[in-house]
Amino acid sequence: MYNKKQWKGLEVEGRYSDLMTMFIRDLEKDGNKNSYGLLVDNLGEYPHYYFTIEYMKKCHENTPYIDTIRWILDYSNMAVTIEADKDTIERIPPDLVNRCHIIYRIHDKALQVLKDTDTLSIDAGWYRCHMIAKMHMQETKPSNYMYDEEIK
Repeated sequence: MYNKKQWKGLEVEGRYSDLMTMFIRDLEKDGNKNSYGLLVDNLGEYPHYYFTIEYMKKCHENTPYIDTIRWILDYSNMAVTIEADKDTIERIPPDLVNRCHIIYRIHDKALQVLKDTDTLSIDAGWYRCHMIAKMHMQETKPSNYMYDEEIK
């Protein structure tokens, strides 16, 4: 949801698809919130917490943003996904890399040119590639997000 700090809806991306999810783009600084800036009274309200790339761009070691993610991981048995890109992946503390599901965002308009039977190859170094046929990739569309709701 554009311009919203926190909202809920079914996850439509990655391995936690179809779970009711709390999406967090920013912490609430005042108003109806817990001490970690989330609009949730009980961590058990959502089986999955998703921290967007906008949130992760604010994360640096020992900040309220990192502390909030660690709080969920330490005091609940809920799944946590964090988004990363080439600019943020190296700033994620090792404990979060090990404990969170990461969706790594790669922006490349050329993907739209490929046929479903074409293969996407991501080079990770000398003769180290990861490949997948486009038809085996999960695809989302704007209509997948139509039932998301702002949390107030």
